[in-house]
Amino acid sequence: MATELTAEQKIRQSLTGDPFGEPVFASQGEGVVYWLTGGNDLDVWVTKHPDPASKWVVVRCAGCRMVIGHLPADPFEKEEMVRQIGAIRLSGHELHKPADWPRLNISKASNT
Repeated sequence: MATELTAEQKIRQSLTGDPFGEPVFASQGEGVVYWLTGGNDLDVWVTKHPDPASKWVVVRCAGCRMVIGHLPADPFEKEEMVRQIGAIRLSGHELHKPADWPRLNISKASNT
């Protein structure tokens, strides 16, 4: 007699191919897509590209890869970070939500 999968097992199956697999989500790197959202401003999906020669991180649209802004490399520059995120969200750049969002941030599956 076949056993029905629980909701959790169905999600694990969908993400990893195994109802008991552990998805591993990428959290850093140029391939990780960040969703800038909140409030009334437009949502934007971006990738971040550190520039070792400067104090800024290049921000690209996750869909078309066009440079749409910069963020401070120092995560403690909170006020400037907020200003820059606001400018990116208000830039008027066409929204390019990746078709496979948010699944694309799953870097690999682990069955351990």
